[in-house]
Amino acid sequence: MKSLKYVLCATSLMVSAAASAGPILIINGADATTEVGTTSALTANLKALHEAVGNTVTIVNSLFGDISSYSQVWDVRFFNAAALDVFAQTTYANYLGSGGGLFLMGENSSFMDRNNSILSLISQLGGGNIGFNSCFDGNQVVHAPFTGPTPVTSVNYAASGCFTSEGTGQWITSRQDESMGAGIAFGTGTLSNAKAGALTTILDVNFMMNQFDLPNSQSLTKNLIGYIGEQVEPPSNDVPAPATILLFAAGVVGLSLRMRQRS
Repeated sequence: MKSLKYVLCATSLMVSAAASAGPILIINGADATTEVGTTSALTANLKALHEAVGNTVTIVNSLFGDISSYSQVWDVRFFNAAALDVFAQTTYANYLGSGGGLFLMGENSSFMDRNNSILSLISQLGGGNIGFNSCFDGNQVVHAPFTGPTPVTSVNYAASGCFTSEGTGQWITSRQDESMGAGIAFGTGTLSNAKAGALTTILDVNFMMNQFDLPNSQSLTKNLIGYIGEQVEPPSNDVPAPATILLFAAGVVGLSLRMRQRS
């Protein structure tokens, strides 16, 4: 029975490894944020949701030079002091060009330095010349594929900004008439200057705190995590599927029992 226990334990570890996704970097600006409680809540929630799907999470205050070891980077800073400077825009452009997945947090019209730097990066990446507008109605439609796998059809933002178009990307959320929206996704192949990468951005920080418009906002965050992972972390043929692992384990157990009977 001891050998069977060892086999099952090893099988469990192999299945966990097969299901695990990649390393995640969260940049939250905790040392410079203008809203400590907001930053703390969204960081804790985002970390928990990533870890729930098997991701490993590293949290830092600010962007550093070499982020190539991370499959996803979540820059959830939203305040004006965190506007993307030349260094940040160059670093992110190179990261996306190498196939990384990036989320950028923006905000409403009180945070235009941050918002304008996101719009500038999108333009440089070939995502289109997109403008900013105030969202007079926070209730927005959620668009596929962000409507699943956790079902959600709409989200009511507390105080978001809006992009004036989706550029070369697609809406994550928008007004009913799609004239503007708070969230845009650029999947792989849609940024002409960074085709290997995936960029998502939403102009609202509160939806990620697990405090507003529940469960819709939490469902949207979960689906964002899944979308980015699918874009930049395709399943590897080198990793055995869980069913294959279990069949292998069953064969080992059967062989062990036959050897025990013979002895």
